[in-house]
Amino acid sequence: MKLALLALALIAVLAAAALLPVRPYLDFQVIYHADLGWLRGIALYDHAGQVNMIAELAGVPASQVYVLPFPYPPLYALSTLWLARLPIDLAARAWFGLNLLLFLLSMWLLTEALPAAKRAILVAAGLLWPPVLGGLFVGQYDFPVLLGAVLMIHALRQEKALLVAVAAALLTLKPHLGGPVVVLVLIKLAQRRDGVGRDALLATLAAGAILFGLGFLASANWPVDYVRSLTAFGSLGGVSACTQCVSLSTALVRTAGGGLQAALWISVGIAVLCCGWSVLRWRHVASTPSGLVAAGILIIMLVSPYLLNYDYVLLLVPFIELARGARSALEWIGVVLAYAVPVFGLGLLGTAGNVSLVLSACILSALAVRTLTRDVASQAAGA
Repeated sequence: MKLALLALALIAVLAAAALLPVRPYLDFQVIYHADLGWLRGIALYDHAGQVNMIAELAGVPASQVYVLPFPYPPLYALSTLWLARLPIDLAARAWFGLNLLLFLLSMWLLTEALPAAKRAILVAAGLLWPPVLGGLFVGQYDFPVLLGAVLMIHALRQEKALLVAVAAALLTLKPHLGGPVVVLVLIKLAQRRDGVGRDALLATLAAGAILFGLGFLASANWPVDYVRSLTAFGSLGGVSACTQCVSLSTALVRTAGGGLQAALWISVGIAVLCCGWSVLRWRHVASTPSGLVAAGILIIMLVSPYLLNYDYVLLLVPFIELARGARSALEWIGVVLAYAVPVFGLGLLGTAGNVSLVLSACILSALAVRTLTRDVASQAAGA
């Protein structure tokens, strides 16, 4: 049965990649050009070298070429070098297919132990989640991070130390999204003081050291070059002004009529509140792998001012976990509302409805707090 489902999934992925209109010159081109340059002897973070390469390939002056600085850790480029061996059209389709496969694997692990009918409904609902569809078609880079979050829950439940390290590596592909989850997991592992916790902690730290060393294959001075590339990326007009940001702090600032600096201060305030609450409720937040990972995701979704609409693909983790644990009609209404608001908001208004994703994150956070409070009260009553 499992082999048949796997075969069907692979057929669906290949068919989708072959038949759907996948455009290569959207977000996907950033990693493709970085990889192509590296294969041609251009350092990963050598932006000028990449610009000259693309200009030469296109037969136009460098002044007419627009290439974004590569804003990701070296591991992302080293693990995707094979894409640059393919023509860009075929590479974009391969990337689409791989991301779709990673999404399906994530949903399969997220819905494990559920009846087949419920799994099918949740997988279909996840696929129709607007950030998933958008991320797939522009060739975004969140799906390995989504798999990392889901794999972390699975690895902690199964107490598999090496799998914890693999999950942590995937989460660091976009450090501003997956980093908080890794930090929470490391704290939990350090507190366990048992063989599994020690092995998982050491495996994760060893994986981090290995990946740090491998980064020098991509760039001889990669830590400094990476920071410079991030700075250059952040200085771009749309990025520095955060005109496309979809976050709680920027939504509040736009409503009140403030600037990006005000959004940063609001983010700091939200971070203090989230961290304070997490410390007070740490024993209960960290009591289950799913609760720990979901908490890290919700915190970053509430705190970070620099989020784009496709980053909300990570909300699938708390969404599925809260749907699995919903007990009352009110909780089910909240779950359905959190899902439906972005579907209708983005479906009717396009990108003007991006704020619906912020609202969804807030609803899920409120549900998470309610669920945790309910569980704490139940434990106290049974004690």
